[in-house]
Amino acid sequence: MTLFKLQPLLLIVFFISLVISVSSVEAQEIDNVDSAFQEARALAFDGNRSEARSLAYAILEISPDYHDVRILIARTYSWDGKYMDARRELDYVLKKQPNHRDALSAAIDNEIWSENPDRAVEIAKNATRFYPTDEPLNLKRAEAHIANNEEREANRILNLIADINPSSSEAQTLRKSLLTSGQKYTLTLSYTGDRFSEIFDPQHKSYVQLSRRTPYGSIIGRVNYSHRFETNGIQPEIDFYPSLIDGWYGYLNFGYTTSSIYPQYRAGAELYKNFPKGFEASAGFRYLNFERGSVTIYTGSLSKYWRSWFFTLRPYFTPNDAGTSRSINASARYYFDGAENYVTLRGGLGFSPEERRFQDVDGDVFIVRSDFVGIDFLKTLRYNLGVFGSFDLANQEFTFDPGNFNRIYTMNAGVQFKF
Repeated sequence: MTLFKLQPLLLIVFFISLVISVSSVEAQEIDNVDSAFQEARALAFDGNRSEARSLAYAILEISPDYHDVRILIARTYSWDGKYMDARRELDYVLKKQPNHRDALSAAIDNEIWSENPDRAVEIAKNATRFYPTDEPLNLKRAEAHIANNEEREANRILNLIADINPSSSEAQTLRKSLLTSGQKYTLTLSYTGDRFSEIFDPQHKSYVQLSRRTPYGSIIGRVNYSHRFETNGIQPEIDFYPSLIDGWYGYLNFGYTTSSIYPQYRAGAELYKNFPKGFEASAGFRYLNFERGSVTIYTGSLSKYWRSWFFTLRPYFTPNDAGTSRSINASARYYFDGAENYVTLRGGLGFSPEERRFQDVDGDVFIVRSDFVGIDFLKTLRYNLGVFGSFDLANQEFTFDPGNFNRIYTMNAGVQFKF
């Protein structure tokens, strides 16, 4: 065979070899980005979301249409409260592939979390057109309708899920949530008893409280009753937790009474801010006005959500003629099943005159030092009924008996009814 005749054959062999070589390189690149994607996922789920995004964007430089990587980026943005950034990444995926199931799921979550329920409903409807029998997507659609105050439509979707899977525990939980979402009022009854190792007779406290959820925040009216120093007293007060701009909310309090064992006036204000990575901080004050004078207490808090835990530190600073008294309280709360099933471990050092136990009939506070530990719980019995309780053990020192401590046992029990 002549060289002239071999040339076409050689060209064909060369071309096939080149194709195989390029395919091999591309396959190797895909293997590399897959491994990098798993690393980015691990970083994201370990809480290192900024590092996860950096690695994920590097992967997109190699493979810009690796949709799972872009969805991971969007998820991390949503978790950090950067909803517009998440929306941008998810819109890119859905324009390329409108029926991408994971992108649709992430987009529904992002719009619910960003308090944009209209858009969440729109995306959820589109998702269930592509996947009409997909239980998780239908559950998200029901959640979107609930967030959009469309209870009838949410019930209809839950009924469809029941037809698909009658034993769906998630649907049953969401149906309970739907029942509670229409409950704007909570009636609370509480009783607290104090027993002392010496000096004082037992003291009794109780209150009746009615709270109302509004679009502007929760409003709480409360009537307190106390029996101490052989004297009865009643003090009404009101709390308001206004919803402010995104990530901010407040606390306002005012109370008034003519009963001698309470401050004549009490007021308070505090501003709260949510930060990334589950942190929350606040700063505010409490004001107590007695017949013989007044007290201003400066306080704040630093809190952290971690998995099912909520940790809080709260100091108190009370200026007076002798200087500034200081105290600090700490708590660790563990949530079992939602926001209304938890156990809290608490402790504190120092004394704050906001404590109502030791104001005598003239309004004097005669505590020098107070240390305590305690535990409390809240348990939902059914969708509209809950019980709570606590036990505290405290050591108290008094101005009239310095160096000696009175042990105090405090028990509290109560019930909540929602309607």
